[in-house]
Amino acid sequence: MPDTQVDTLILGQGLAGSLLAWELIHAGHRVCVIDDAHRSSSTKVAAGLINPLAGMRFNRRPQAEDWLRAGDHCYAKLAERFNRGFLHPLPMLRLFRSAQQRRFHARRLEDPASADLLSDAFGPAHCPEPVHAPEGGFVQKRTGYIDLPALLAALRQWLHESGSLLETGLSYDEIETDATGVNAAGLRAKRLIFCEGARLRFNPWFRQLPLAPDKGEILNLRVAGWQPRHIINGAHWVVPLQNGEVRLGATHEHRLLDNGTTEAARKTLIAGLDALLPSAYAKQVTRHQAGIRPATRDRYPLLGRHSEQPALWVFNGFGAHGSLVIPWYAQRFCAHLLHADALPPEADIRRFQ
Repeated sequence: MPDTQVDTLILGQGLAGSLLAWELIHAGHRVCVIDDAHRSSSTKVAAGLINPLAGMRFNRRPQAEDWLRAGDHCYAKLAERFNRGFLHPLPMLRLFRSAQQRRFHARRLEDPASADLLSDAFGPAHCPEPVHAPEGGFVQKRTGYIDLPALLAALRQWLHESGSLLETGLSYDEIETDATGVNAAGLRAKRLIFCEGARLRFNPWFRQLPLAPDKGEILNLRVAGWQPRHIINGAHWVVPLQNGEVRLGATHEHRLLDNGTTEAARKTLIAGLDALLPSAYAKQVTRHQAGIRPATRDRYPLLGRHSEQPALWVFNGFGAHGSLVIPWYAQRFCAHLLHADALPPEADIRRFQ
């Protein structure tokens, strides 16, 4: 049972809330994570991809090296603590979807900031996987995926055993603030940090932030006779799993933001895999899931304190890249809380004021 008085309450035990709690607890803070195990958590259905080159142009963000180094360190510490690996390094096969993308790749090869992540391009006849690659592609380095269900389960058990988890729902009208802190769920704390994913759009204190929720659906499949040696990234992505299955995703839906799976998305994903892989490979769907990504309009996260309620904070908005970026932002957020270090300006919510 958590202490009734703590330093920090965290609402949400997705990857953001879990890794922030990990950092704060190891810094000596008394933390309680409040979580109702809601199925809509995007972390629970995400692929956990580590991919520092974003989008159709293979852009490398200025923070990419910081993200990669922090992630390597964080996931290594977690593996040491729980005696199992959660990070699975795998090269990523990037398939060109147009001749223009081949030109983008050539430019990145000339850029010292990106060249270390790229192989030379290959043509359609030299693809290292038996997939349809009419424009060719390249192999990307320093990529992989995080086994998010296993990681979240291990962290949840650790939080429970350390008395730092309260398994309950929490409505906004149960939260009371005053000049020195916050009361919620029978607990007293100096601050409450919202790590509630796409639910932030309903948050009465932070719903004005430009969240751009993005529903995604993914499939798990068994493909007879094929277990790729790469993560494949083309019109869709394919991730080979440890159990012999592959994960296929993902769709994007910005209007119908529910947690239900749809036959339309299933057909879209299967059609994408059929276009990628010869029909001779028999495919069997074993699981179909949906979640809502807490994306933002400028594709940077939302970190900071409420301008009028100093006990209320937000650590959210990591979109589809949480596994890559959350470890570094959790470290920076922790340093801000403990030592008043500046928040990364690209993520500080004051950029919208």
